[in-house]
Amino acid sequence: MMKKFSISNLRFSINGGFTLLLAVLFVSAFLALSLGLSNLIIGQIQLSGTGRDSQSAFFAADSGAECAVYWDRSSGSFSTSSPSTITCAGESRPVGGAPTSSFDLNFSNGSCVSVVVDKSSPSETIITSIGHSPCNGRKVERGLEVRY
Repeated sequence: MMKKFSISNLRFSINGGFTLLLAVLFVSAFLALSLGLSNLIIGQIQLSGTGRDSQSAFFAADSGAECAVYWDRSSGSFSTSSPSTITCAGESRPVGGAPTSSFDLNFSNGSCVSVVVDKSSPSETIITSIGHSPCNGRKVERGLEVRY
């Protein structure tokens, strides 16, 4: 047996949708606030990652420059007349025998360095060390130049 409903028994109130409207406005404001806050947090996380990579790249550049200065000052490994082998960060690299020598090193933290030693001027040695972090893909580069 089916029950019959009559439309004439329904009562409509002018204030009937106010609570629903207030709830929708409150949820919308909360959603907008949370999206803005999450966008700010994501930006800060990316910025801190860039700072970490910048620090690693700088330390890689510093390590490469220090290694080149050490081997040049202690044993003249970057001589323009005869080639030799240097060892930095556990890696052996052939250098020397030309006015300009270059070598690359990889470090255990994922950073690397490219070092160029220029002895083309007899009165000055220029060491250019460019650190990268990470070594591939989107990377941060920091460089140092040593003159003596």
